[in-house]
Amino acid sequence: KNGSNILIYAFLTITLISVMVVLSLTVFFKASEITVVGAGERYSKSDIISAAGLNVGDNLFLTDSDDVERSIEKKLPYIIDAQLSKKFPSTFKLTVKETEPDRIYSVGKDMYALCKGEKVLETIDEYISSYTYYDIPVKEVKAGENIAIDNEISEIYNELEKAISESKLNNITAISFKNKVDIKLIFDNRLLLEIGTTENIKEKLATASEVIDRVMSKHGDEVEGSINLKYLVDNNTETYFTQESILDFDITEEM
Repeated sequence: KNGSNILIYAFLTITLISVMVVLSLTVFFKASEITVVGAGERYSKSDIISAAGLNVGDNLFLTDSDDVERSIEKKLPYIIDAQLSKKFPSTFKLTVKETEPDRIYSVGKDMYALCKGEKVLETIDEYISSYTYYDIPVKEVKAGENIAIDNEISEIYNELEKAISESKLNNITAISFKNKVDIKLIFDNRLLLEIGTTENIKEKLATASEVIDRVMSKHGDEVEGSINLKYLVDNNTETYFTQESILDFDITEEM
């Protein structure tokens, strides 16, 4: 008899739990409010909610947070981070963070604004001198997604970016290479640094910093020209400076 009672209680418990689960997924925990934190001037709260695909009446349990967050970040490119939290019993809370462009990628005849982290924000019509300009081979460019670069180019890019960040050259305004043997940088929109390969890259950048100081000391702070650092390999220490107009190597046309 006691065994039968235990079975009955177990059955009733399982049935009750099943009913509660069904009610939770169909009747209870439906959203009656959707709040947004972090909306800026670029996107309104309604823009963000629409991109999230959320509606009043959606079930909190059945809504996948990852899908919502990815949808916002892809459809609204300037949102670099989106977080969905659920406040039971009936509230969705969206927290977003916007970013700003700091670099331009030249791809064919088009230019794209990107942010740190290499997310593509939008197509732009004009070169903006305050952004770092990149002219490197890319595989695919889609707004709302990170730019796609093949592995070999990515290795060169990462090595170069790391070396620049660790150098004293804090005003590199353009980076260009079509292959691993013809790397070019522009310092302060006026001095072309012909790097060549990434071999001895740290030494090349350290030397570039010293040469720039000497050149500006001799020719003035507004001097324009090119510095050839390609031959700083195999214990060679020669560099060559040529004074010429920055227009002679216009990055938006020739690099």
